Amino acid sequence: MQTYKGTFLDPVELEPFEGYLSVEDGRIAGLDRRAPERAEVTPLPGVVVPGLIDAHVHLTMSGGLDPTADLEKKSDAFLLARAAGYLRRYLAAGVTAVRDLGSREGGAIGLAQAVAEGLLEGPRIVAAGPVITPTGGHGWKFGLEADGPEGVRRAARTVFKQGAGAIKFMATGGVMTPGVKAGAEMFDEEEMRAGVREAEKRGAVSAAHAQGLAGIKNAVRAGVRTIEHGAFDAWDEEVFELMKRQGTVLVPTLAAPDGILQGEGRVPAFMVEKTRPIAERHRANTFEAYRAGVPVAAGTDAGTPLNGHPNLARELELLAEVGVELPDVLKAATVVAARALGLEAELGRLAPGYAADLVALGGDPLESAAAYARPLATVVRGRLAC
Repeated sequence: MQTYKGTFLDPVELEPFEGYLSVEDGRIAGLDRRAPERAEVTPLPGVVVPGLIDAHVHLTMSGGLDPTADLEKKSDAFLLARAAGYLRRYLAAGVTAVRDLGSREGGAIGLAQAVAEGLLEGPRIVAAGPVITPTGGHGWKFGLEADGPEGVRRAARTVFKQGAGAIKFMATGGVMTPGVKAGAEMFDEEEMRAGVREAEKRGAVSAAHAQGLAGIKNAVRAGVRTIEHGAFDAWDEEVFELMKRQGTVLVPTLAAPDGILQGEGRVPAFMVEKTRPIAERHRANTFEAYRAGVPVAAGTDAGTPLNGHPNLARELELLAEVGVELPDVLKAATVVAARALGLEAELGRLAPGYAADLVALGGDPLESAAAYARPLATVVRGRLAC
């Protein structure tokens, strides 16, 4: 039995516990004031929380100035080799699980399988494969185009045939596709509902890129698990009530516009032009949804311009800046993010039966969001990884 000694902070209990955490078969066996007899004890510094979760990444995208142009130039083999190199960086940053919400030709599915089989060391990966988008819709160059409920159903089945653990729809336009109006409705409710049903049959989670209000409501009514971004339009009470009733999670990805605006003059001008008018609205929507009681999960959209791998510490700082209270920032990167991945019974807590994925932070996350930028050690499946 492996045993860790330290100060442990569960995001639900929110009471620091000084003692010993024991591990059996990669899962937490217990938390005790005294070390179990004949235990091999490893001390962990700082404040130990569950392994952090980034609920929205793009592992095959570079995070450079123009990631979409980069995708067009590089081979699939190159993209996968580069993505594999990011995995250790995630562990060093304390990120032990990610959800990849769009990779060319479903490359992240292969990475997820390689990590699960122990061929690559890295965070757990829930991969959606290629995004599903209407003909000519946002992300069409690297996605799977489909139209009508039957077309979406067929596309969803294709993605799951490839081995996906999640599915992503483009409910609206977006910033990074030229010629597409960001925030405009794309898929309607019936189209997305057909895909959601396919996900539910397989116990998989669903996500929707949804920036405009009408598209967000379509996705929520269709039963999509998570809304990604939510940057355009002022939200109303109807959408708050819909999301709370459905248990829909918001993944705001504040780091994505943050990176684009920091790169003004260097990233493609059309991306900046689409982003600048809605940056403050995006922050306001995030806070208003949180204040209304909508669950918020941390996701970076890593891979988009100047939003590299990993970037979760920045996302958590931004959540705190817009008004999310520090205990809820911790929950956003643990228990709520685990729900976004469909792994809420396995990840995100320090409690018996949960996966022994841990990160030792060099500060108290209940005092400052800057604590996430100082990981001291990472444990994955009970073993010290970094």
